[in-house]
Order: sequence, then C-alpha cells, then structure tokens
Amino acid sequence: MTTSPRTPGVIRESESYTVAEFRRRAGLGDFAFREVRRAGLRIIAVGKKRYVLGKDWIAFLNDHAET
Repeated sequence: MTTSPRTPGVIRESESYTVAEFRRRAGLGDFAFREVRRAGLRIIAVGKKRYVLGKDWIAFLNDHAET
C-alpha cells in the first residue's frame, strides 16, 4: 500500500496534524498561531499532545474569509 507524501504547505481535510506539524505546514509563527486560536481554531488535546484537524482548519478559513 502506498501512502501520500506529506508535502509541506498542504493541509488535507481528512488528516490530523500535531500542532508543530500544522504550524509548519500553515506557515504560522507564534503570534499568528495564538491569534487563530483566540479566533476559534479548535485544538484537540490527547494526553500531552495537541492536534489540529485538517477539516477544522479549512472550516476556520471559510468562516473567516473576507468576501
């Protein structure tokens, strides 16, 4: 079975990412990440690990898109 490569800069709706991986892929620094969290991006904690779901990021972008 082949797996899709984890391309930097790509966040897939069907995948979950550690916060570190998500920030790297989204290109978010400390300040920007704090801002999106305050604006409502959901973070899932499992033990000491924190994750972002790709579908939550896409929904967040859609909700905050300027038209």
